[in-house]
Amino acid sequence: MLHTVKQSPFSHQALTQALAQMQPNDRLLLWQDGVIAASTAKWQLLLQSLADDGRLYVMQEDLQARGLTRLCGEPVCMAGWVKLVVKWGSPQAW
Repeated sequence: MLHTVKQSPFSHQALTQALAQMQPNDRLLLWQDGVIAASTAKWQLLLQSLADDGRLYVMQEDLQARGLTRLCGEPVCMAGWVKLVVKWGSPQAW
């Protein structure tokens, strides 16, 4: 399953909830304000194992729009997101 998180981990619990529900083969895509998690050291520590397993994706356009630098996860564009949905099915939005 593909999980998507669009809210900042500093103002919502969506990322924490998504991580708690993820199964070993699930994938996580951070987009909109969710990309903040991939650009902060605190969240990098929590997300690095997903990134190391190739299960964490970060919307590049959203990072750029916020002037952020990705610390973990694979950058994807909108076409990459579409490929993820095709491969993993309809996402679970958080």
